[in-house]
Amino acid sequence: MLVTRPAGQAQELVALLAERGIDAMSVPTVEIAPAAPGGALDAALASLDDAAWLVITSANGADAVAGRLNELGMALPATTRIAAVGAATAARMESHGHRVDHVPATYRTAAIAEGMGDVAGKRVVLARADAASPELRDALIARHALVDEVVSYRTVEAPVASRDRLRLALHAPLDGVTFTSGSTVRGLTELASAIDARRATTLPAFCIGPVTADVARNAGFWVPVVAAPHTAPALASAIHDYLFGASS
Repeated sequence: MLVTRPAGQAQELVALLAERGIDAMSVPTVEIAPAAPGGALDAALASLDDAAWLVITSANGADAVAGRLNELGMALPATTRIAAVGAATAARMESHGHRVDHVPATYRTAAIAEGMGDVAGKRVVLARADAASPELRDALIARHALVDEVVSYRTVEAPVASRDRLRLALHAPLDGVTFTSGSTVRGLTELASAIDARRATTLPAFCIGPVTADVARNAGFWVPVVAAPHTAPALASAIHDYLFGASS
């Protein structure tokens, strides 16, 4: 199994697969670059006193925000509520010692915004990746929130250091490839040669969520499995059930 998660995050999925009897190799097709000190993220965090909500959209975002708060020696205002997009994001934020007030039951943009209640006229700080979809921002604006969107980290697709490793991996026996974001799909297709990209798309693509699955399908991958819930443990279990049968 090929795991395309960024370095520092891949080991979790590799270990979860190993627990289920599946060998995996890690080739990061993206890198995570936190926001630079003294930039827009620091300014947004310093101005949270008048924000009703701080929205964190991923575990990487949770790490970035918590890291800057720690470096700045700042505490989150008691009056600012935190929304986390997904259980994994909430768990990561809580692991840094920060409460989470809202986690949507389903990974739908509308559900995230609706669960925040009446946000009309209220300031919402949306901390996201540089390549994030505008859907959540647009949904909040449609509910008349005053959205302050800030980049908490950058996703660098197709890191050059992974090119040779990916070529070797794609010429090894593989039962499939895992994708945990649209950027991991794009990173793989950009890194691979035309021949290797065709080889990759003959493999089953196991995706952590429906948004990622859509990107994979649009890139020519066959997606037999989408994890539910959209977490690494659920993805590993779904892969096991697909490869070995749900009853094994």
